[in-house]
Amino acid sequence: MFSSFNRRRFLQLSSLFGTSLGLSAMVGSCTPLQSTPSGSPPVRTGYIPITDAAALLAAYDRGFYKAEGLDAQQPQSFRSWDAIANAFINRQVNVVHLLMPTTIWLRYGQNLPGKVVAWNHTNGSALTVAPSINKPEDLAGRNVAVPFWYSIHNIVLQMLLRQHGLEAVIKPPDTSLADNEVRLVVLPPPDMLKALQNNAIAGYIVAEPYNSAAELSQSGKLLRLTGDIWKDHACCVVFMHEEDIVEHPDWTQSVVNAIVKAQQWSKANRPELAYILSQDGGNYMP
Repeated sequence: MFSSFNRRRFLQLSSLFGTSLGLSAMVGSCTPLQSTPSGSPPVRTGYIPITDAAALLAAYDRGFYKAEGLDAQQPQSFRSWDAIANAFINRQVNVVHLLMPTTIWLRYGQNLPGKVVAWNHTNGSALTVAPSINKPEDLAGRNVAVPFWYSIHNIVLQMLLRQHGLEAVIKPPDTSLADNEVRLVVLPPPDMLKALQNNAIAGYIVAEPYNSAAELSQSGKLLRLTGDIWKDHACCVVFMHEEDIVEHPDWTQSVVNAIVKAQQWSKANRPELAYILSQDGGNYMP
């Protein structure tokens, strides 16, 4: 499906963070619009069931898209980052939250014409481990899950492991590990807790609600917050097709307006937001 994209190329492209977000700031600074022209596409939101998607979901659920004159469809949930990236490539969805490294990989590694138009958040994830793990060194010789290779989680985890004399490796599951090695595996966020409970992995690094879920079920415990390893690190951003931005600039601005208003509302109404995201509310999260 995707062509290979090595680590060196990814690191070279990481310097483009600032350029992409500079474009985002310009989009978000325009005067709000009250309506959008006829013929504009409906807003088809794609999301992973993690709290990183809160602003996109609140924009739909609280009517911010509608208030901007937009036709917005029910947000579509995807279990994995690979699935949501494919859906975006195939135009099944046109407004998504993606991991910042994934947007760089898609834009410059896969030559996909897309643009970052807004931040979702910084920080916000954690490394959750089995009850028997008390320090990073205890992960030696074990499996740890990341949500996607092109993720800040993968980068932050490897930073932590190196700080503690450990080496992250990718090896087949039946291959033995050296005393200082930690095998990384990719798992969709919704599958991580079950894998931890089944002892298939010794830990995982991911966004909420899966860290809290491990604590509440007493299946695991939070070992480190990602923001404590790399302060204010990038995480999810809003990604849109460049063609839509060029052909429908007013529509694009209205989408960004709605998301910004949803972010402001979410910050001021956290208990209500939590209810909306829950199974008892909008049923967007497990």
